[in-house]
Amino acid sequence: MKLIQGNSKPVKNDGMQKVIGPLQKLLPIGKKGEQAEEDLITRLLRGLDNRFVMVRNLPLDGTNECFPPIVLGPTGLVLLNVSLVQGVFRARDDTWWELSKATQRYNPGRPNLIKESLEYAQKLSDLLTKREKSHPEVVPVLLFANSGVHIESTNPAIRIVLVDGVETLISNILMSEEVLTPNEINYLADAFEFMGNPEKAIPMGEGEDFFGRDLLEPEKKFSFSMPKFKLPAKFSLAAMEEKMKFSPRQWLILEVLMIFVILILIIAIIYVLVVY
Repeated sequence: MKLIQGNSKPVKNDGMQKVIGPLQKLLPIGKKGEQAEEDLITRLLRGLDNRFVMVRNLPLDGTNECFPPIVLGPTGLVLLNVSLVQGVFRARDDTWWELSKATQRYNPGRPNLIKESLEYAQKLSDLLTKREKSHPEVVPVLLFANSGVHIESTNPAIRIVLVDGVETLISNILMSEEVLTPNEINYLADAFEFMGNPEKAIPMGEGEDFFGRDLLEPEKKFSFSMPKFKLPAKFSLAAMEEKMKFSPRQWLILEVLMIFVILILIIAIIYVLVVY
């Protein structure tokens, strides 16, 4: 399974994070929960084959936060809203309730993890639509990384998966109906890669563009010019007689020899024709 890692890390905007943040650097506060989340993601990476892509730390437009992990594959887009909370909860439709340890009564949970998951899925769909990337429906899944969670659910608006149900989730993703072709998966994976790491992209118009600038420019025509030189208008060549400097008697002997050679050739040709 391929992993696309964005260059941003999720940042919590609550006031307590400003207090807890410096302490986390000195004390192992929250490390157990973070490790539980990493272990869960590792199980997903190992369970899904190389047809699937996981996208992490994809920036949320206009905020300092990131999307939860996204699984892209032949069966579509699945957004995994991973939660580290522990306790007893009740899910009914799109409502989320938490059992108070003090009063033993259910109060509205903060945040509402079901609505939060739905909002993440809608924001991801809007982001892809804004960038004109065709995509299937984004399916949100609320996934709990800690084992200390108990949930009473009645027709929840989204799928809720406990940590011991990860293998079942993997099997369902693998066996679901395929809605994306390999080319469409690569198309969306490239879009996520760009959105997660925009600094790696070459701006259009600088350097080689997508199609290859050399294919768009008109072919240059080369013209060849012959070297210029002047020919003399009249050649002054000496007569062959003057060049050879033969006497009239020598010319006569040369003519006789030429006639004699021609006669011999004629006789030889006739002999060959008669004999053969």
